[in-house]
Amino acid sequence: MLISVIIGAVIITLLFISFTSEKIDKFIFALIIGGALGNFYDRLVYKAVPDFIDIHYGNFHWFTFNVADIFISIGVFIFILRSYFIKS
Repeated sequence: MLISVIIGAVIITLLFISFTSEKIDKFIFALIIGGALGNFYDRLVYKAVPDFIDIHYGNFHWFTFNVADIFISIGVFIFILRSYFIKS
């Protein structure tokens, strides 16, 4: 339950930050917030976040994840690239 409260607070904080951000940052935060809200909803309703995408190749096994995790990862990746390449 404590983790859910912390996640909710982080989502609310990101929402406030996104309102005062530039256009590209709004898009980045939308990806992250959308994925976080999806996982947050699953956590509240189902008491767990179902991960259902499981990738295997030979002996290699990647982490199991879901679509919300993809959006969070893409948002964070773009955020890091933007921070590294675009100085404001």
